[in-house]
Amino acid sequence: MMGHGYYGKGLADQHRYVKKFAWWPVRSNSNKKIWLTDYYIRYTFYDNNGKPPIKDYSWQYTFTKNEYLIVQMKGEYSSPFNGS
Repeated sequence: MMGHGYYGKGLADQHRYVKKFAWWPVRSNSNKKIWLTDYYIRYTFYDNNGKPPIKDYSWQYTFTKNEYLIVQMKGEYSSPFNGS
């Protein structure tokens, strides 16, 4: 019915979060400047259909601390820091 590519909300290893410190200015994907504070990068290894990215090994999305907190509260993605 749904085919082999349907995973529901995604598998546990679909996303990985990495916490970093911005020694140099960094821009988030929402175009906010991050400097001398922690920020988070979400690596997405494949989309909801199971397709990997074409140009790189993952898609990257940069969050500020507050944006990351909102993502955690909404529960939009899998648990942070899972599997690594």
